[in-house]
Amino acid sequence: MKLLLHCCCAPCATAVADYFRSLQYDVTGWFFNPNIHPEEERLRRERVLSAGAPQMGLPLLPAGPGMSLADFLLVLSQSGGRRCRACYGLRLTETARQAAKNGFEAFSSTLLISPYQDVSAIAEVGSEAAERFGVQFQCPDLRDKYPESCERSRQLGLYRQNYCGCLFSQLERGERRSNRFVDKLLTRSCSDVDRTPAAR
Repeated sequence: MKLLLHCCCAPCATAVADYFRSLQYDVTGWFFNPNIHPEEERLRRERVLSAGAPQMGLPLLPAGPGMSLADFLLVLSQSGGRRCRACYGLRLTETARQAAKNGFEAFSSTLLISPYQDVSAIAEVGSEAAERFGVQFQCPDLRDKYPESCERSRQLGLYRQNYCGCLFSQLERGERRSNRFVDKLLTRSCSDVDRTPAAR
């Protein structure tokens, strides 16, 4: 069976492509991630996948287009506050469309390997897209293979990003780092106070 694999990035594609090939799927990758901002980051991830695909033995369809930040935020604004689900829907619906258009019987996504993604929401929107376009959505929970993908990406020297890709995840990462920095400063300050001799 021919399967179109939506690839969020090269590192995650390593183990996921291997998994589906082990089940005798004929796997082709496709990069479509208009959620990634800034544009330089999206293009970097696209280039890394293109460069790493031959090492993975993964043929690729031509990458899908990006999206302006304003247009992406407009899509999310219509989600009723479920921004991650809306983002999954944007990408998986277009993947299902491409699968049907290019003669693939099934599609899936490397998002299923990430411990940071909502697998149940991915399953819901992927199934909806599959029904709409008449293709199968393969949705195994591959989160136990995440360490394998990290190791494979190190072996292949692939760039690993440090946030999901959207503006919100980048801001949340910055906030977490700031909070950790403040916590360290406060801990150090308290330790210094504890070591200060008591006033006589």
